[in-house]
Amino acid sequence: MDKLLKLDVHHFFTRLILIPALIMGLSFTIAGYSHAQNSMNNAAAGIQLTPAEKTWLDRHPTITIAGPRSFPPFHYYEKDQLKGISADYIIQLADQLGLKLRILADLPWTEVLESVQQGEIDLIPCIAKTTERETYLDFSVPYLTFPLVIVTRDNSPFMGGIEDLHGKTLAMVPQTLAQEWLSRDGIDFSPLYVQSPLQGLEAVSFSRADATIENLAAATYLIHQTGLTNLKIAAPTPYDNYQLYMAVPKRHQEFLTILNKALAAISPQKKSEIRNQWLSVKYDYGVNREDVFRYIFLVLLFSLGIIFIILFRSHRLTKETRERIATEKALRESESKLRNILENSTNMYYAHTPDHEITYISRRCRQILQCEPQEAMKRWTEFVTDNPINLKGLEYSEKAIRTGQRQPPYELELRGNRGRKVIVEIRENPVVENGRTVAIVGSATDITAHKKAEQEREALQRQLIQAGKMESIGTLAGGIAHDFNNILGIILGNAQLAMLDLPQENRVRSRINEIETACLRAKDVVLQLLSFSRQREQRKQPLNPAKLVTDTVRLLRASIPSSIEILYQNHEPIQTINANPTQIQQIIINLCNNAAQAMEPGGGTLTICLEMADAHDLTMPELEAFSATEAVRLTIEDTGTGIDPAIQDRIFDPYFTTKEVGKGSGMGLAMVHGIVHNHGGVISVKSEMGCGTVFTVLLPASPMPPADEVAADSGSVPGGTESILIVDDEKGLTQILEAMLTNLGYTVKTNQDPEEALTTFTASPSRFDLIITDMTMPHINGLELCAAIKKIRPDIPVIVCTGHNSQPNADFLKHTDIAAVVMKPVTTTEIAQTIRRILD
Repeated sequence: MDKLLKLDVHHFFTRLILIPALIMGLSFTIAGYSHAQNSMNNAAAGIQLTPAEKTWLDRHPTITIAGPRSFPPFHYYEKDQLKGISADYIIQLADQLGLKLRILADLPWTEVLESVQQGEIDLIPCIAKTTERETYLDFSVPYLTFPLVIVTRDNSPFMGGIEDLHGKTLAMVPQTLAQEWLSRDGIDFSPLYVQSPLQGLEAVSFSRADATIENLAAATYLIHQTGLTNLKIAAPTPYDNYQLYMAVPKRHQEFLTILNKALAAISPQKKSEIRNQWLSVKYDYGVNREDVFRYIFLVLLFSLGIIFIILFRSHRLTKETRERIATEKALRESESKLRNILENSTNMYYAHTPDHEITYISRRCRQILQCEPQEAMKRWTEFVTDNPINLKGLEYSEKAIRTGQRQPPYELELRGNRGRKVIVEIRENPVVENGRTVAIVGSATDITAHKKAEQEREALQRQLIQAGKMESIGTLAGGIAHDFNNILGIILGNAQLAMLDLPQENRVRSRINEIETACLRAKDVVLQLLSFSRQREQRKQPLNPAKLVTDTVRLLRASIPSSIEILYQNHEPIQTINANPTQIQQIIINLCNNAAQAMEPGGGTLTICLEMADAHDLTMPELEAFSATEAVRLTIEDTGTGIDPAIQDRIFDPYFTTKEVGKGSGMGLAMVHGIVHNHGGVISVKSEMGCGTVFTVLLPASPMPPADEVAADSGSVPGGTESILIVDDEKGLTQILEAMLTNLGYTVKTNQDPEEALTTFTASPSRFDLIITDMTMPHINGLELCAAIKKIRPDIPVIVCTGHNSQPNADFLKHTDIAAVVMKPVTTTEIAQTIRRILD
């Protein structure tokens, strides 16, 4: 061990650095381990054994041991004498425990392992721990530790680790720990089995194997002892330090405890003495001068290479710097273009975190929110209104944050700094990094004008649909009115004729008067139906509003539930108004029906008040468009639920309704507002939730007397002697009209077929002074018959009776050459006055 080792120059640096370092590491490891073992006991000379342990020693005074035959400097035999570090430890332990040793020398390693399993060996003093051995052996605490290294020949290629052993031939003792670890790590090698580590080193030295794996201490010891100077330590292995244990069979548990206590009792000085006896090595290195120059040349060459690499890298770095500068410039230009696009776009762009903290907003917010971007970023949530459509938008935004998936566009209502509400269309896209949403970027497009146009288009479409419905209703109403008026004409005519035949004192006259009154009221109902279906011209006339309201209230009492009390206050005198009676009645009915519905189902009080008012004394804001000085004021008040202030400014909008689908069209109040406006009046509403509603209608007063009073003054029934031709496909009507006119002195000729009537007139045109014809007849209608007669005799006057057309205006009469139009059912007074007006 103490002789000088002359190292080959080619391995100068390897041996100069690696071998001393590994030996120092081994020394420090053993020293550290010894210190740890020493701390486990109190350094007492004696070993504290339990009674059971003492009993075991008494029963086993002689211990049979065996180990590796040739594993210097740890365990080997020389002339049947046990040598090595483990031998010194065994002798020390035997002295401490008072044991005798029976040494089985010269057993191959495989037989040692088989014998211990068969119970022939009590102790193996030098062994490494493996998983397979732990099945039949118990191991003491480790008492030696050292690194494993790869040993090759000097002229072997470079080897950096166990990966370079692939395909190599490795010399090794069978069933060693190194073989197990290499197989576990998937190293594909060819084993060359030997009987001892020395044979393994010799196999490598004599080129029978490429390498061997051995612990550093054993390899160094054997190389120096045998003079195998063509070997080198090629590389360390990645395995933990190779540790040596003492092992006993599983049946000797007490012996294992005794060994651990005995090992702990050995003093550090004794352990150091054993170690230094076998592992103290002195190195003396000799270096050839030519080799020194050779290595200096290599160092210079290596330095030049480094300098060249630095210059090359510097040039490349300069080029990369220029490219980076150009890239950054292009990036800045691109960023500037993008910012210009975002800042000058008609859309408002923004970005926010998953916590809805706004991190960017474009300048378009100045137009949409009437504020600067910095203010909008801080007060973003204050601009969002409580419109229900915003809840859907919040759901979409949260879903985009949660799933990282783009959601459909949605609408959002915002209110700017100046109170202007805008509708924006939001399109958002989540920014996802590593499967997590880190931001939301989006755009907001102002679609307020588009939404308004869309609402107007939908309203127009609803109006067109409603107009189509009204047209269909008008067609139906016209047909019903025609047939119904024919029936009424027969009833009314017969009633009036019967009155002529009855004496004044006959009590039946009162009943016939009721029939006549009912027929006239039915006629008004038909006129209202035709007015509703737009087949009757909405003519205005002076009328008494008190009488109209009184009659309407009488009708309402029959239709409004009895749970609602109706109070009618008429503060006479009331001036005349110039209005269409049907439309005024429609105002009253619509307002009262709405009031009744507001008081359902509990009931309440409906108050209707009619009075005169001085427009100068009124403070209604709606009076700006009211020009008259005197007004008739109609007030309708209920005790219902009231109207929400948030929607009071919308109740007169067409199709606006708060009722359920199918329970209201939203046209009632809109129609009322339109009628009042067309009559030059104003309407206002005052309501409070839970306290009821008051509608006030102001209509201009008129100085003209009511039309029905004028008609009453001229209620005479004039007669004549002229000859009249009556044409109507309804036989009953021709008979009634014939009887009326005959009683008035006229000569009457009737005909139910218009073609026959035309033939009769053609045969003697000068015979007749007047033609009275129905409007709707088969084959030829009234207008066509009139045109045909006028071709024969242009000067003859024609009166047309109709059940579903109003009295035409002057232009219509001029172009159709008709003298007059009379609505069915025809009364004696009306037809008599019309005839005299035309013939006179």
